[in-house]
Amino acid sequence: MSYPRRNVSAMNLPKRHPGRRRPGHAECSECPGHGPGAGRDADRLAYMNWVAGQVGEHGWAVPGTSGGDGLPPWAYSVGVWLTCQFAELIVCGAPVQNMTAIIDAIGARVADGEEFGPRDVLTGICPARLALRPVDLSWRTTGLFEISDEFYGFVRPPYLQVVWADADGRFPWQPGFHPAHADAQPFLWLPKDDNPPSPWTRLGK
Repeated sequence: MSYPRRNVSAMNLPKRHPGRRRPGHAECSECPGHGPGAGRDADRLAYMNWVAGQVGEHGWAVPGTSGGDGLPPWAYSVGVWLTCQFAELIVCGAPVQNMTAIIDAIGARVADGEEFGPRDVLTGICPARLALRPVDLSWRTTGLFEISDEFYGFVRPPYLQVVWADADGRFPWQPGFHPAHADAQPFLWLPKDDNPPSPWTRLGK
């Protein structure tokens, strides 16, 4: 499955920025659309205004949540598809600040014209090896992408999961992957029902 660059000339696209660290994400990384305290209209409106401002000024925003109730944290991009005509990105199971930095670094390379696709393995982004996998549509109804869904409306842009390897360079699907990280990352490239039971598969129920 591939993600060709889309013709979105009818949209009001933000300026395509050269690759650089996008400021502001870490200061507003905790998304009010997920977890305890969600649903307050004023907070939600302020957050969506922040997201729109980040997309307009820097090309994308990175909403993130620390999880809770046994669910690991996750973060994802909003705006990469609009700005760069490339799949949005999601990272799971690491500190929000680290996941934001990973998404920003990959997004900057995409904005600079580098081509990435599903099953690519990336190095030089962070100490861990990273792999890209396409997110199955069955995960789009779980609440993982609430801010993206609100931002894009009826449009559902494709997402790539950025999967990180353990300290020995093994990915979750490889024998010997560190068992301490077994539930940190869902297999978003598989249908939700094909994943082993975990806090991720209970999301949205």
